[in-house]
Amino acid sequence: MKSIARGMDMTLCKEYCNEPEFKETLRLIGDFWTLRIIATLESEDLRFCSIERALGDSNPATLTARLKKLEQHELVARRVDAGDTLYTLTPRGAKLLPIVEQMQAFARTQS
Repeated sequence: MKSIARGMDMTLCKEYCNEPEFKETLRLIGDFWTLRIIATLESEDLRFCSIERALGDSNPATLTARLKKLEQHELVARRVDAGDTLYTLTPRGAKLLPIVEQMQAFARTQS
């Protein structure tokens, strides 16, 4: 089977792979936690402990750091509602959901 990348000229990579914005995006979403947090917030706003429970294997300090990073990049918003701190996916963060869905589909083919 011919791969898409091998079937194309490498213009796409030559044009985009070395752009600072592309590299920064890879740094942001390429860690273990980011897309998992995005997926967790897909359908509802959640408190920290609910995100932690949904992920199952998170360290509170790591999760706090990742949520702050996602806030700084405007992918996640933090708000206080009746004393509860809730995290919500921003419209910018929601743009990553198709990537999450594609990765989930790919993962299902790997078993």
